[in-house]
Amino acid sequence: MTLTQFVDSLVTTAQVGSLYALMAVGLTLTMAVVKLPNFAHAELITVGAYTALVVSLAGATHPLVAIGLAFPATALLAWGIHRTIYRPLLRQKSTTYVLILASFAAGLIVRYTLFMLADRYDLFDKRIQIPLQVLVEIGPLRLTNIFVWVTLGSIGLVLLLSLLLNFTSLGRQMRALADNETLARVVGVPVDRVVDLTWLLVGGMAGVAGALWGMYTFVDPLVGWLILLPVFAAAVLGGMRSFVGTIFGAYLVAFGENTIMLLLHQSFGLDFSFKPAIPFVIIILVLLIRPQGFGSFGRSAVEGGKA
Repeated sequence: MTLTQFVDSLVTTAQVGSLYALMAVGLTLTMAVVKLPNFAHAELITVGAYTALVVSLAGATHPLVAIGLAFPATALLAWGIHRTIYRPLLRQKSTTYVLILASFAAGLIVRYTLFMLADRYDLFDKRIQIPLQVLVEIGPLRLTNIFVWVTLGSIGLVLLLSLLLNFTSLGRQMRALADNETLARVVGVPVDRVVDLTWLLVGGMAGVAGALWGMYTFVDPLVGWLILLPVFAAAVLGGMRSFVGTIFGAYLVAFGENTIMLLLHQSFGLDFSFKPAIPFVIIILVLLIRPQGFGSFGRSAVEGGKA
């Protein structure tokens, strides 16, 4: 492996890991507060990407505009899915398995709606129209404005979410609901309101992640679904509840998919088509060796401690 290839793989790891972290902490928050592994999270990411794409094609090429509109679009979609599907099922005391199937169904409805719209308006495999600029070029290191927006934007939003959970009234209510829903109701936490706000927050973050992913790669109706497995792998590494563990897991998955994959390819001739198998391997190994993940390395914000 040459120095240039190694540095390029680390830059890619930083970008992809930051995006995985942003996507995975939203998924972790859903599982902690709402107790639902939401497979429709993939479509929230895709809708955010398409919102940013349409905005950029309309002439608004500043990243803040694309991100700013992706957040409310997917936040409202997540809230709408919760109100029309998840909340009625929860009030019927449906099992977790039923809720998971419902999330698959909700995701399929959104996904194939996007397929129809993409086919109608020729929006397959498009890039968000953000002008590319090289900001730093020192030897093998080459950083662009897309790298800055993707990496710093993702890290910044994760930090803001951590601050919200630790230092606001809403955050304390979310942590109380994550710890014990019955006790939270007894002490007066407005559970329905907190759950609504959780879905708005999770949906908005997924939309921003989709917009940033579309700036980094491309936009397609399957884009969210294709990256859902690495995102779940990051959440599994975090024990499904820990922000610290999830963020660590996101960068570990990205490192495996990029630097380790490149090393295996050059050392043993392993084809890059095996790259999607890496998250599967990570999930299996974690479940076999350390089922609780890395969440126990530090208390999570959603578990009542500060990340």
